[in-house]
Amino acid sequence: MKTIVKAAGVVTAVALSLTACSNPGPGRNDGGAGVTADGTAKVKAKELTVWTNAADTPAIRDVYKRFGDKFGVKMNIVSISADAYESQVQTKWASGDRPDILEYHATSLFWALNPAKNLVDMSRMPYVAKSGKIYDVAGSLEGKVYAAITDTPALMDMFYNKKLFEKYGLQAPKTYADIESICTTLKKKAPSVAPIWESGGSVWPTQILGGLMYMGSAQKSEDWADQVLKKKTTFDAPGSPYTAALEEYKKLHDMGCFNKDATTAKFEDSVKAVSEGTAAMVALHSGLISMFNDQFGGDTAKTDATIGFAYPSADGAVSAWAPNLSGTWYVPKTGDGAKESTALAFIQYATGAGYQDYVNATKTFPVLDGATPPTGVQGLAQQVADAYKDSSQLAFNSNLIGYNSQGAAYLTGILSGSETPADAAKKSQKAFEQAATAAGLPGW
Repeated sequence: MKTIVKAAGVVTAVALSLTACSNPGPGRNDGGAGVTADGTAKVKAKELTVWTNAADTPAIRDVYKRFGDKFGVKMNIVSISADAYESQVQTKWASGDRPDILEYHATSLFWALNPAKNLVDMSRMPYVAKSGKIYDVAGSLEGKVYAAITDTPALMDMFYNKKLFEKYGLQAPKTYADIESICTTLKKKAPSVAPIWESGGSVWPTQILGGLMYMGSAQKSEDWADQVLKKKTTFDAPGSPYTAALEEYKKLHDMGCFNKDATTAKFEDSVKAVSEGTAAMVALHSGLISMFNDQFGGDTAKTDATIGFAYPSADGAVSAWAPNLSGTWYVPKTGDGAKESTALAFIQYATGAGYQDYVNATKTFPVLDGATPPTGVQGLAQQVADAYKDSSQLAFNSNLIGYNSQGAAYLTGILSGSETPADAAKKSQKAFEQAATAAGLPGW
């Protein structure tokens, strides 16, 4: 996957309309305000503004609180709705608004923020050397690291109700053929149960079942996304696995596998439906395990007894992963030296002295060397970790610039009937080509 990151090229043209702060100039590793990002930053400001995802777990919010309490810094948390989080952040960003700390994706979505001009290069921060090879494929651009990734990768796969499966003699799916079979069985034996819950009202979940999961096989066998970047194939090429994914999604819809309000339902409702057994399966990302726990009053044993995790793809069990939005932080260049220094001090704390507390609170496996795995890891979280180790591939859309911000909308269009798979495939290719050309990717 290194080729994908290298192929990113110069992205300064992606967001010419975005307001840029001062450029620190060549050879400097700071925010343009004399702040060095090498692990030596000091707390100099009394308050910081943080843009965060409203769906963050308490463990994430506690990192802000512990830092604020320890260093006497008021953390002004701006909680942005999880629905359309990306577009809301980019709209605020384009207006010239900047936080001191930004929680955001480590995929090519962050390229649109024009990182060379607008984000502090943190390549020399100590956490980078403790992170293995993750920055070969995420959170970096043009050989520079801009993100601080602290959480385990998010897996985009299938949660299912184990008790329903046991009752009707079903096995966890490994392929989309298995999903179809489960749907057919439930429609016959349990007509009041929605085989699959889909959340078109939230938009973003549609891309998981409609593309990310299915494409795991193509990513594993041929590194399909890299072939698109190198112009060896296209989204809409004859026999394209991407078009096949869209067609399979429509087939599941036409089979009646989804909840009746699939076009308007929200993802929060899906967690409740699968937990209560009014739906059998839902495609979501693994960062939402805490929401399932909330459905069982925080009793993780009840969650583990009810909810299972599967990772089907087109031809076999392959999990699609991406860096978790939660716990991935950037330091925007604001021109305020005191705040930039304090924001970097927060990164140092979150990836250093405060990291073990975070790992213990999240009960997830550390991504930074030197931290001790937590005790008492929840069974469902262990299933996710096992899936990642067993068979996983970087989600195909992660570094396909342009498409990755539009893909969910195309899938939602197929769900509502306003798009055909063929038209969506053509639009996907066009969106990617336009962004790749604007970005000056090699060969584009």
